[in-house]
Amino acid sequence: MHAKSAQPKGLYYLFFTELWERFGFYTVQTLLVLYLSKALHYSDDKAYLIYGTFSSMLYLTPVIGGYLADKVLGFQKAVILGGFLYILGYVFTSIPSTELLFFIGLGILIVSNGFFKANVSSLLGELYGPNDPRREGGFTIFYMGINIGALIPPLITGYIATVYGWHAGFSVAIVGIVIGVITFMVGRSKLKKAGLMPASSPLLKAKKKTPVTWMFIFGTIVAIGLFYLLFQAPRDSNFILVGATAIFIVVILYLLFKEKKEARNKMLACLILILISVGFWSLYVQTFTSMMLFADRNMSKEFLGFTIDAQFTQFFNPFFIILLSPIFSRLWLKLDENRLNPSIPSKFTLGIFFMALGFLALGYGTKYFSDDGVTSPWWLVFAYFLETCGELLLSPIGLAMVTRLSPRHLRGMMMGMWFLILSVSFALGGGLATFSSISKGTSTIDASDIYANAFQIFGYIGLAMTVVALLCIPYLKRLISHKKDTSAEVEIR
Repeated sequence: MHAKSAQPKGLYYLFFTELWERFGFYTVQTLLVLYLSKALHYSDDKAYLIYGTFSSMLYLTPVIGGYLADKVLGFQKAVILGGFLYILGYVFTSIPSTELLFFIGLGILIVSNGFFKANVSSLLGELYGPNDPRREGGFTIFYMGINIGALIPPLITGYIATVYGWHAGFSVAIVGIVIGVITFMVGRSKLKKAGLMPASSPLLKAKKKTPVTWMFIFGTIVAIGLFYLLFQAPRDSNFILVGATAIFIVVILYLLFKEKKEARNKMLACLILILISVGFWSLYVQTFTSMMLFADRNMSKEFLGFTIDAQFTQFFNPFFIILLSPIFSRLWLKLDENRLNPSIPSKFTLGIFFMALGFLALGYGTKYFSDDGVTSPWWLVFAYFLETCGELLLSPIGLAMVTRLSPRHLRGMMMGMWFLILSVSFALGGGLATFSSISKGTSTIDASDIYANAFQIFGYIGLAMTVVALLCIPYLKRLISHKKDTSAEVEIR
């Protein structure tokens, strides 16, 4: 029984690696929509579309990166490659120049995320054995690291961008990823054999590695160029995303039916839960779009005696994650000891429900408790609290779920599929954000009404998705449940 055992030491190196990588990532996320809107003077619709394109492509590439890690690189080398590409991407975005280098930088970030994001999570899953109840707690701790990294940028990047310029704000991300790469390199010995290059890798079998290396370099450059072109026509990203998603789902279903029955059922349950999470993430992305511009335009800037800006509101979600993560981590172990731990489908359903409640609360506060169209920041704080509870019920549980229910030889690809669905969700979220688009010259009071109605619509969408997830619980439990045996990846009640 592992319930009271310490977490593996490798967790803490991955914790800090992800923390600093996310520090850089959320520096860009915090500034991007405001930069497009204020510095480049894009309309709300165009800013939302470009943000949606960037975010959706960010989470499209991990499927390919996960597959390459499974078959060629191994998780460790994929993370290192992604880290160095991140550094290059942040350098490009921080150069004060034309839009050309900035959008090339965003393209590099999309490619680097493909190598990094899915594989660091898959690597963490490698540290746990079958039926290890520490896994969900470990992923919740890991998720806390993600949000410590997300906590800091809202506190400093807005000030730096205001005083020293937008590109100075973007340059802060370089510091984070450099520390993250160094941390990972130092901690590799604690990972031992986890995530090493697979024995079937062509890099191990080939007598000359140079052709394979040049193929990686050429493919990376081509991908960056394609993403740059996509930013020139952001509406087309949805067609690419739909096509890519359909292809990957067909591939996964093909691979799924090649597995034995038990593994096939678990993999199918994993895929269904990943698809269910779309409803959650399409609402979550409003944090960086509609809620960000709402905070800039219609939120009172007085909070606890301090004057805050829109960027500061990004502080609340990671703050609550850090506050609540240790509680949730201990809760799952305690419930598991007493055989009361809710099933993964039940946690997913509750997560979507809390997200819906957050938007309904914010819409209610904006509609009925605003003063001349200006809403107290406490309504945002309350909404973020509810949404964060939902996030902790779904996101770290989802990461742990993928590493539990996926066959070892497809784990990287399935983790990539988790992030691909994030990509779809972020694209949908960019479209949903247009419900809150404000035309130039709109009064503060009229803008407040538009935001209130949009937030209520988001809440009703969340409730509808909650009902769908609730109806799927019995079927998903049947797929996941099995008799305890030595080959099982997980035992779930």
